Amino acid sequence: MKILIIANSSLVFGKELKYELERCGDEVTLLDFEHLYLFTKEEQDESVAKKFASFKKLPKASMFFRLYFIWEVIKRGDYDVVNIHYNRWYYRWLMPYFSHIRTKLVISTYGSDFYRASVQIRNKLRPIYQRADAVTFTNEMTKEAFVDFYQDFSEKSHICRFGLKTLEYIDKKRDIDRESMRMKLGYDTGKIIVTCGYNATSAQQHFKMIKVIEQLESDVKKKCQFVFPLTYGDDVYKREVIKKLASVKFDFVVLEAFLYGDDNAYVKLASDIMINVLETDSFSGSMQEFLYANNVVIAGSWLPYRTFDDAGVFYLKTDRLDALTDRLSFAVQQLDTLRARTEVNRKIIASLSAWCENIDAWRTVFEGKPV
Repeated sequence: MKILIIANSSLVFGKELKYELERCGDEVTLLDFEHLYLFTKEEQDESVAKKFASFKKLPKASMFFRLYFIWEVIKRGDYDVVNIHYNRWYYRWLMPYFSHIRTKLVISTYGSDFYRASVQIRNKLRPIYQRADAVTFTNEMTKEAFVDFYQDFSEKSHICRFGLKTLEYIDKKRDIDRESMRMKLGYDTGKIIVTCGYNATSAQQHFKMIKVIEQLESDVKKKCQFVFPLTYGDDVYKREVIKKLASVKFDFVVLEAFLYGDDNAYVKLASDIMINVLETDSFSGSMQEFLYANNVVIAGSWLPYRTFDDAGVFYLKTDRLDALTDRLSFAVQQLDTLRARTEVNRKIIASLSAWCENIDAWRTVFEGKPV
């Protein structure tokens, strides 16, 4: 198959899907939505990006030019499948053109593009889903919520999970002593490491997490070092979080450099506890990596993680942010007992999110076969 993936190339999802499809023999191009870089198997093509650069200075017009260039790539490429990651309402302007070509259109919903969309925006997205040959989701709860709203699209809705390449790096580094990993990352080697979220976006609710940490009893706080991974996301928001942390009275580390391969695995393996209280989510890859690395994870019970529950994943839940203080204190005080219970997670997460367990579902949907 000849496939075009339109996604954010700074995130791993589109890049890893491209790599795994190429391993299966498909010809895959990744088009970065933001900058319009084209990634083929052989090269990174910046010709479209250079043409677009001058139009980016025109905020109101840049979106129209962006769509024009995207359509030029689609038309020129004669693809069998176009896979759009993270649906945006202005893709609807491309739909009339799709009616004149044979290309299959597959929309991959990340979760927040549905959950955080108003009813008005959801209705603007409807023509895109109407034209799509398939819509993919990473978990059943998000799919059910989608079908409950868009009742006409049940038959074209499918579960296609992203694999997690980091699981392979974690396995390779699992036997390295944690002290050396912590030293490499600049962590305290004698404290309990608590990782707070996994990126620099407001949906992570860092300011509320900081308030929770400040409310911990002093003896609990002294046992811990709190790590804030702000390696990607919103730069303005990141600066606000760092400014706030400058005034706190607990031990913390901020991670700012983007993490690849082994370093990303070290962050998971060097940590003891991970807090995930996102406002909304779909099927958190980062949280799964922490689970795979035997962290005690505390997650918001409002997040759609029924897939984890049904599979028997062990993690702690908090019903409210104001209850997180007690939950975190409990995790710190009972860490050894709780970590022993996380041993079941490794096999479960591998079965859910190893690429070898998931790539066939993507290819089946792209080929238009019954799922």
